[in-house]
Amino acid sequence: MIKNNRWNLIFWIVCFALLDQGSKWLAKAYLSPGVSLPIIPGVFQLSLAFNTGAAFSLLRHQPQLLSAFTSVLFMVLLTYALSRRQFAKGEPLAMALILGGALGNLVDRLTTGRVTDYFDVIAIHYPIFNVADSFIFVGVILMLVTVLRGAPANDATAGANAHEPPVQS
Repeated sequence: MIKNNRWNLIFWIVCFALLDQGSKWLAKAYLSPGVSLPIIPGVFQLSLAFNTGAAFSLLRHQPQLLSAFTSVLFMVLLTYALSRRQFAKGEPLAMALILGGALGNLVDRLTTGRVTDYFDVIAIHYPIFNVADSFIFVGVILMLVTVLRGAPANDATAGANAHEPPVQS
């Protein structure tokens, strides 16, 4: 489990971003645009694609604006995460997944002007996505579960009545 201390959180953010970048390197090394590799025929395949926009190709014609916006948003979220003194159980992992995924996609935007995507769920005609997108999605779901379960995030005395105390730095 990811604990809440600044260096540990930074370590996991970087690890998740590196996992994403490694998977993108493999996709670019072994896949070709326009040629799909079926994994589960009719359901799932690997298809190399490049997205200059955000989710669902939003702002694809304004990549500089999108890069600036995502850079600022990443820095705001990172500052928020690193300034926290206490997290509820699950929050450090959720933040590391969200920020690691965001950093992985941000590296693509800043270095190439586009995000590399390759997971293609053809059974439901879902947009092609990547590991970073998956990290962000899982992190958001984990954060929602944490919030909905009602675990206090900032109250230092909340652990006295909860099943488990908030993780402290």
